[in-house]
Amino acid sequence: MSHPHTPSCSLEPGVDAALGALLPVAPVASAAAALRAGYPDPARVAAVPAGPLFDAVSVGMDLGLEALDLLLRSGAPLGPVAADGRAQVRRVGFLLAPDTLARLRGFAWWCRAHGLRTASHGDVVALPPLVGDGLTRLLWLVPPPEGAAGAATDPALLLGALRRALSRCGGGGAAGLSSVSALKYSFG
Repeated sequence: MSHPHTPSCSLEPGVDAALGALLPVAPVASAAAALRAGYPDPARVAAVPAGPLFDAVSVGMDLGLEALDLLLRSGAPLGPVAADGRAQVRRVGFLLAPDTLARLRGFAWWCRAHGLRTASHGDVVALPPLVGDGLTRLLWLVPPPEGAAGAATDPALLLGALRRALSRCGGGGAAGLSSVSALKYSFG
């Protein structure tokens, strides 16, 4: 069994070689602004080093859409969320504040123990274009905000949503999924 914490992880591991060079991290006012400023071309997928700007948790599409629906219904602030709808990938990635996984080792352990992928320092994540026609299979469900610092997803709320989504998806299958899960059908 391979270790779920991959050294080069995106919504799919191993795509960084096809995505080009890593983005430079320029000093700017916020992580969201730095993320936006680091895209060499905002209309293309970018390979971004996790750690300095964010940590990430990547989950299967159905589980991720269900957890996203639960977070949206809670009304809590939500950080960027990306989806990779390619048939061989089908994942949703939640971007968290930098060093979340190091500070909350129990959270990171729980994620990996349940087969979720994590990314932090030393990992590379493929992120969707910031602008475009929306026909790409890698897209933002919750884009990084422009300008101001923006919201960060609370890891405790994400953990709660993931636990609830796991119980719903595991027990009820697709019939128990919410309306946001209908997005999965737009990915083919």
